Amino acid sequence: MAAIAAAATSAAQVPFAVRVRGDGDRPRIELAPAGAEAWDFSGVGEVRVAVSNATDQAPRVRVAVFGEGMSLDASPKPPVCGSRIPPHAVRPIAVPLNVTPYATDEPAALAGMWSKVPAMADLPDFGKVGRIEVWTPLPASACLQGLSILSIATAFPACRPKIIPATSFFPFCDRYGQFMHDDWPGKIHSDADFAAARDAEEAWLAAHAASPIPDADQYGGWAGGPQLEATGFFRTEKVDGKWWLVDPEGHLFWSLGVCSVYPGLPTKVAGRESNFDGRTDSSDFWPVYENLARKYGKDWRPPYAETTQRRFRAWGLNTIGNWNHHYICDLRRTPYCLCIDFSSKTVSPSWDGKKAHGRAVPDVDSPKFAADLAAQAEKWAARMKDDPWCLGVFVDNELGWDGCGEKAGEMAEKYYSTVRAVLKKALPNHLYLGSRIHNDFGEIPAVWVAASRHCDVVSNNHYDFLPSYDLPDGAEDKPILIGEFHFGYKGNGYFSSGLVAAFDARERARRFREYVGACLDHPRYVGAHWFQYHDQPFTGRFDGENFPCGFVSITDIPHSELVEACRETAAQIYERRMGRTFVP
Repeated sequence: MAAIAAAATSAAQVPFAVRVRGDGDRPRIELAPAGAEAWDFSGVGEVRVAVSNATDQAPRVRVAVFGEGMSLDASPKPPVCGSRIPPHAVRPIAVPLNVTPYATDEPAALAGMWSKVPAMADLPDFGKVGRIEVWTPLPASACLQGLSILSIATAFPACRPKIIPATSFFPFCDRYGQFMHDDWPGKIHSDADFAAARDAEEAWLAAHAASPIPDADQYGGWAGGPQLEATGFFRTEKVDGKWWLVDPEGHLFWSLGVCSVYPGLPTKVAGRESNFDGRTDSSDFWPVYENLARKYGKDWRPPYAETTQRRFRAWGLNTIGNWNHHYICDLRRTPYCLCIDFSSKTVSPSWDGKKAHGRAVPDVDSPKFAADLAAQAEKWAARMKDDPWCLGVFVDNELGWDGCGEKAGEMAEKYYSTVRAVLKKALPNHLYLGSRIHNDFGEIPAVWVAASRHCDVVSNNHYDFLPSYDLPDGAEDKPILIGEFHFGYKGNGYFSSGLVAAFDARERARRFREYVGACLDHPRYVGAHWFQYHDQPFTGRFDGENFPCGFVSITDIPHSELVEACRETAAQIYERRMGRTFVP
């Protein structure tokens, strides 16, 4: 294989040496301790590797930290984190190390959740780290030739886990859906705590009734900015080289939103009854629904919807994103996205579910595909065809285009053109926002090209430290909307840190500001939507996903650090988009 060049400069915090390995199927850069056999990272919470990309490509770079005895092919495995690095850019890739908040003294059998509580014997040991590896997916050699390792730095003290005896671990979920074996600020201990929390938030909302967005019109657009054509509906326009949404009043609009704005999903009890304290049957546990009834009363939906709308205004959020409930959107105080969560029953014969990620790509050649979609679109049109508060329409979510092989581009062209034709007939006044292409398994240029031809806005669910994707060569000039992103952290009763990890609540808030700020600086991005409104059940939703990724907890308590980060960002949203200010 071709020689791989890897430049390096030692960081003051962690001196290192560079080796290049080209053996096997995974060419890689190895970073080793300089002047010692191993690094002692036993007291370190996070390692950050700054990588520079001198190429015209945007490779996804992965970093793994190898403690003693760790292997990618067998347990114990090293922690691995990745990030796409844009052309001619530098990105720090942060790898969490000692961040486990809870452990049992002996193994405890847990099921139905992605992230679990490990036993003490299974905790990773980073006292002797012999190497850090940096690599990219194939073709690796060309990408590695342009990568430079600029520094290695450590951050945050190690988390020392709370050790819980396995014999007393069960049950571990209380009647409010919280972890029983820990305490934290904002945890609910009794029904009376809900009333106190509601009163405290009521006072805060009354004091912060106005949006932090300066000169905001009723939609959250920029009334203090240039006046453009007002069509009575949302549209797009490119102004001074930057793409924008334009609200119904003709004001520039940048979409800062949250998706999954509803009371969450249940966690399974059947077969796991021992997990739950006080459950008298095996029916699904809906912790948020039950907690909202305790907080707002038996008829909780109206006050919950009212509180949600007031929160969004006070927090500086101007969009209800994909997946939401009509009784919240029907108040018409925050622009919302319509979700036609259309997974056609007519799966494409070219789609190979064993190889693909994401949802099945529909059979675009079947007449049933367009007919089924038209029926759904017409149903929604009867409800909100002329609603100016509807920002636009998403159809489908994270389709597995990688399962279509060489036909992916051809199928994507038929798919997006058919969906556009159906939507523009049923909902002619609303933007077509695409299918929320996932950054990890939607990286097929032909799919993006097809989406750019037919979508008004190309949507991308982009989980990374920073946004890093742009339309490929051959695509039409269209705006991009981040349909999902988030950062989570372990603790406060959660065993998971979500799809992209932060060390703690303050670090999550910092990453939020940084991510949205980078979107505001990019001329193509017209919005970013956080996933999601409520934390997921820590015992796992229907598929076991148990992320602490909400703006509010499972007990409907706002996460204050994230709220303040959102308010600070919203306060500068339009000035920064115009390039007049910069949020550090």
